[in-house]
Amino acid sequence: MIYMYQYIRTHAKKHFNLAYYKEFMARLLSASRAASIVGVPRGIIQKHIQNGELTSFEGKIKLSQLVKLYPDSEIEKDEMFERIEEFIANALKRARYAKFQKLITPDTATLASRLANLSKELAETKIALYHNEQLLDKLQDHIAEQSNKNNDAATIYKSLTEWLNKTDKNITTNTPQIAPLIQKDDLLRIMAAQVHIIPSGLEYFVEGKNSILEAGLTTGSALNYGCSNGNCGKCKAKLISGKIEKTKQHEYAFPEAEKTQNYFLMCSNTAVTDIEIEAEIAGSEEDIPQQSLSTKVKKIEPLNKYVSVLTLKTQRTKRLRFLAGQEVELKLKDKIIATLPIASCPCDESFIQFHIENNSSPFSHCLNNELKTGDTVKVDGPSGHFVLDKDSTKPIIFIAVDTGFAPVKSLIENALSLEAAEYIHFYWINTQAEKPYLHNICRAWNDALDNFKYTAINVAHLSHNETPSQDVFSACLSSLIKDHVDLANVDIYSAIPESLTEFAHSFFMAQSLDTEQVHFTHS
Repeated sequence: MIYMYQYIRTHAKKHFNLAYYKEFMARLLSASRAASIVGVPRGIIQKHIQNGELTSFEGKIKLSQLVKLYPDSEIEKDEMFERIEEFIANALKRARYAKFQKLITPDTATLASRLANLSKELAETKIALYHNEQLLDKLQDHIAEQSNKNNDAATIYKSLTEWLNKTDKNITTNTPQIAPLIQKDDLLRIMAAQVHIIPSGLEYFVEGKNSILEAGLTTGSALNYGCSNGNCGKCKAKLISGKIEKTKQHEYAFPEAEKTQNYFLMCSNTAVTDIEIEAEIAGSEEDIPQQSLSTKVKKIEPLNKYVSVLTLKTQRTKRLRFLAGQEVELKLKDKIIATLPIASCPCDESFIQFHIENNSSPFSHCLNNELKTGDTVKVDGPSGHFVLDKDSTKPIIFIAVDTGFAPVKSLIENALSLEAAEYIHFYWINTQAEKPYLHNICRAWNDALDNFKYTAINVAHLSHNETPSQDVFSACLSSLIKDHVDLANVDIYSAIPESLTEFAHSFFMAQSLDTEQVHFTHS
């Protein structure tokens, strides 16, 4: 019996380090954080949840389950320490030379707060370990008490020995898997704070001293805002948990009732730690207000003899709110009007891009012969229902004919920034030059992204502006059928000539798709 006590005491710390790992194995991670740790798109994690491979607890998952799905995920220890050292060095450099340099790293106060928060969690874990060690001592006393009552010591010894050996084996097996993920999670929590918005469930990260609003907009999220300058109050949100810090003063005054409920302006605060907030976000195109604003011509770029790209710049304090895929009305010289789809992502800050066909229209003539850099262009909108289904994480097929690429480009960039789909395949049907006018951008996506594929279909034998016939279009779609035998589990977005819409709809219905999976706009 004495040997048994010595055995237990000798191995107490070793075995009850299990409490430490249990603590971390039970850590709850958001889908975005989990995706960052194991290096996969957020949509893949959501797919695991939908398939029952990961269990969601109020929108979060256990680290222990993530380990089982990705047992080989790891981060090199030396690399991690090098990144931390570089990060802290940059933070100190920022503190000393803030007037001369612009860095995206947090200031020393923010860094200290995040490190303090992590230290608190580590302290709580050590307390839990100490608690279990005390529990072990009590267990030993209990065994001694039972042995004095002539209980079967041999049976107790055998049982405890088997339990300790089994526990030791489990620790040896699990420790190499869990430790790298814990290290990476802690590193990510130092480098960037995460924002979780309710009730929408939107998640994104805030780096450096970026405002909570700015960080959200750069992901393409449809957060509610107005002036972006602290005057209108439209970006107000309610802090549920975590710590924020004011980065600039604002003129908007909160009512006393909202002050006591922790309301703040997203444009005037940054996130110090991971935060959960309650804020308005556009759920559909009906939630986006109609706007009228004056913009300046940033650049007019002829890409080839068929297409020119117009880039407009809005005021920083009055940017255009829109959903990817929508269109606006442009007015040149206060008289020439055209309604065009936006080709840029809502994440492109204050720049809006349009693709214009070079033809005989008054708008095209003015663009290429009269409009100059710095000229004013009035914008009214947005409008249109060619937007992403925010509730779907299905693979997406995009189809565009010529400048139908404009709204499709906006949707693709938005889907990529939000990781809204696990896989994207884009088919660009080109009737103009030998290759599409922004062919290189699509090739770059194809080469850089594992979950993106690009197929260019050239029918340039047609005359300029000649709409492909149904037979030609059907032949183009045949390659799609070869690539995707089962279309029942995809979403399709097509920007094609109006004359082909009815034919395309019938074609897709014949492939057993339902109407909610197919979305059209006219190119």
